[in-house]
Amino acid sequence: MNSTKQPTGPHPFAGETVYFATKHGKENVIAPIFATIGMHCGSVKVDTDQFGTFSGEVERVGSIRETLRKKIKAASKGADSERFFLASEGSFVPHPLIGLIPSDLESLLFWDRKFDLEIYAEWLCTSPVHSEKTLGPKDDFRQALKILGFPEHAVIVHPENSLKPIFKGLFEQRAVAQAMIDCFLASKTGRVVVANDLRAFCNPTRRKAISQAGQVLIEKLQNFCPSCSYPGFAISRGVPGLPCSTCGETSQAAIAVIFECVKCSYTEERQRPDGKKSIGPAECEHCNP
Repeated sequence: MNSTKQPTGPHPFAGETVYFATKHGKENVIAPIFATIGMHCGSVKVDTDQFGTFSGEVERVGSIRETLRKKIKAASKGADSERFFLASEGSFVPHPLIGLIPSDLESLLFWDRKFDLEIYAEWLCTSPVHSEKTLGPKDDFRQALKILGFPEHAVIVHPENSLKPIFKGLFEQRAVAQAMIDCFLASKTGRVVVANDLRAFCNPTRRKAISQAGQVLIEKLQNFCPSCSYPGFAISRGVPGLPCSTCGETSQAAIAVIFECVKCSYTEERQRPDGKKSIGPAECEHCNP
């Protein structure tokens, strides 16, 4: 990446602690990454379930960024004298470009209380372990568990069309079998749902995606503004105009990118980091309207 690195000496945040707003041990995933710039990673226990649950009992209200801010706000109330905070949010959605491919978008928000500044990072995982199976009493639940990546990935169990009762964090086959019996007794349809538990401590594939998002964040924290030297100088938007290799017309694809400082708002236009000079006719809105 064509970026501005700190020339010498330790990172300006070295020796500081960033406090993760979490109840599921995510700080253990992120700590080794922050250690590379000399920062420690602690946690503030926040009931993040109040902002939405994967299993559906609590709906997430607002955008990803808004939810991240809510988590950080809750954490900062429990650590009045601390400067740096971190929150994460996962969203299992169709691929933003391809559509039908399932994906896991992991987002991180780093907040510097001293200057009230945010640095955002994300990572899109295109191979999440995220599925569910609806089973009847005679179905082979062991085969279903295999498809769900069990026991490395924990599962939840609940009646079909109901979240009462719901059993979470199941890593043992015996516990799954007992939960299914209880849910069969409560099910109005005679069927139960067995699904991946998507909480980070129950889903190692998601933990890897959070780690990747952490790498993106650290890369941003190691890019310094040429004007004020604050960390987080990164791409904020693209400049449309990349030409088509066949017809020569310009497209909406970025021909350049704008780097922007989160602190002083200094901007700088640079070439695309990937060096791409054109698009093919399949991507061109003129050749392939």
